[in-house]
Amino acid sequence: MARRRLLIGVVIAAALLVGGRTLSALFADYAWYAAMGASPLWEERAGDLLLMYGIGSVIAVFVAFVNLSALGRSIGTLTLPRRLANVEFGEAVPRKYLDRFAFLLSVVIAAAVTPALPKWTSLALVRLGVRFRESDPYFQHDLAFYTTWLPFEKSMYSWAMLLIVGVSIVCVVLYSLTPGLRWERAGIRMSARVRRHLSVLAALLLLLTMWSYRLQSYDLMIRGGGEEGVFSYVDHQWLLPGLLLLWIATAAAAITVLLSGWTGQLRTSFVAVTVIVVLSISVQAVVPLLVHRLTSKEAQIVRERPYVATRADFTRRAYDLNASSLEMLPKSAVSASLDTVAASAPGQQLMRQDSLVYPGARGLVVIDDPRLDVAGQRLGEGLSRLGYAWAYQSFDILSDSIPRRARLVTGRDVRNRVKALAPAFAQGSMVEPMFHADTLYWKLELYSASSNYPLSQHYVLAGEERSYFKHAATALVNARTARVMIAADPSPDPISVAWMTAFPNSSDYRAPGIARDLTTTPWVPVSSESPLSPSDSTFRAAVTRLYNRMRAALAAANLKEFGIAFDSLGTLIARRRPF
Repeated sequence: MARRRLLIGVVIAAALLVGGRTLSALFADYAWYAAMGASPLWEERAGDLLLMYGIGSVIAVFVAFVNLSALGRSIGTLTLPRRLANVEFGEAVPRKYLDRFAFLLSVVIAAAVTPALPKWTSLALVRLGVRFRESDPYFQHDLAFYTTWLPFEKSMYSWAMLLIVGVSIVCVVLYSLTPGLRWERAGIRMSARVRRHLSVLAALLLLLTMWSYRLQSYDLMIRGGGEEGVFSYVDHQWLLPGLLLLWIATAAAAITVLLSGWTGQLRTSFVAVTVIVVLSISVQAVVPLLVHRLTSKEAQIVRERPYVATRADFTRRAYDLNASSLEMLPKSAVSASLDTVAASAPGQQLMRQDSLVYPGARGLVVIDDPRLDVAGQRLGEGLSRLGYAWAYQSFDILSDSIPRRARLVTGRDVRNRVKALAPAFAQGSMVEPMFHADTLYWKLELYSASSNYPLSQHYVLAGEERSYFKHAATALVNARTARVMIAADPSPDPISVAWMTAFPNSSDYRAPGIARDLTTTPWVPVSSESPLSPSDSTFRAAVTRLYNRMRAALAAANLKEFGIAFDSLGTLIARRRPF
């Protein structure tokens, strides 16, 4: 009795600690988004995570528990050896203990496959109802189907396949430890219940394989079998009909395996699976090879022309490039022109004492300066202060020496801070320091990007392979106040429009004056041949831009950039000076 009470006490204490840490983390997370003016974004994120992981966990636990319970009933009574004095005997394990073990194992399996669930941003984009109002010429789907729904469906397929395969492996391993499934010289021997259970699992795996053929049909639109991934004549006229045939044949094979396995006709099940394997190899490998071998080069070139033209058209849509750019620029040059920032830059981390945020910044900072409108949670007192201390594991902030008006600044890395407020966008390759008056800002370009846009050419952009890449906005992070401003692109794409319309207050997408000054077209050094407007306002604006450029380059220890800006300033002043 004493041990049981001690165990119950330990379990209750652990539950209180875990629950308290969870609640404090949720409170701190919500307070962070509220301080940034992004409460609707937090609500969307929390709702999507709850929906995704809640439903996914329930389904995974249910599927695993049903199979493990069926396994327990298939093996009948489980007996464990017991010894009393010199007498050995078998003791049957009560059914309730088997059910508890099955439930715990189901929870473990569900937790193991949880990381394979789709990201919450995928579900958010699906729920936003993005529409391109353009469709592909073959399936007639809106292009948003490929950029929003298809990534979500692929993740769901991967999760479902991982779940069923994992449950199947666990069941086979546990069955192999019982007399219901054993190896003999004549082959595999299994009881009727084991045979029926494994037949059901095999049918589920075939249904998931059928689902994969549907996804492969759309993958042909994204990366075809032609040269450099072009959706080709063979893909259109042979592979698409072949995958449809495989889809139907696999559905029929799943039904055949289920019925034949249930009735004990295992040879029929084996034949059905073998037919699917042979048909899959024939459709996806043999037939395309034969078509290429039996068709002359001239005929192939003629057949591929309309598909190549379609690719060029969709590539222009995906990257906003004109035809001459696509024809003249090599693949690497196109990638460089689209991702307008370099892969790395010297001195990209400015170390200033008054910088709350900068690339690579870590840790928690407490600010008590009423002159600064810092973007951070207000510390407060009582439960609020205790919640922050518990969430960030920093109990120093419980000290009475820290006033209640103090603010906490967390998430100080520039990229992480922007990612939290604009999670649907890809980030550029460089965080650029810029000055406005005496204030340092960190500038980061944001893009609408996808690897599932159909029929366009793929490029490596911002560190990943993309088939769709358009500038969405420019993020500016105030180094002193940690506030984030996001200036939307003048011509946003449908993904950007849908996201910024749904979350207009996550950051300032309207681009206030300071954002307009810092998010204009990147400055180009002044040329001695370029005309100069005689107006004083234009001259002062040019000098200010060059001066800020010099300050930013000097702070970043980029002497080459400083020298270019200095020479340009000298040229500008010399041209202004009367002779």
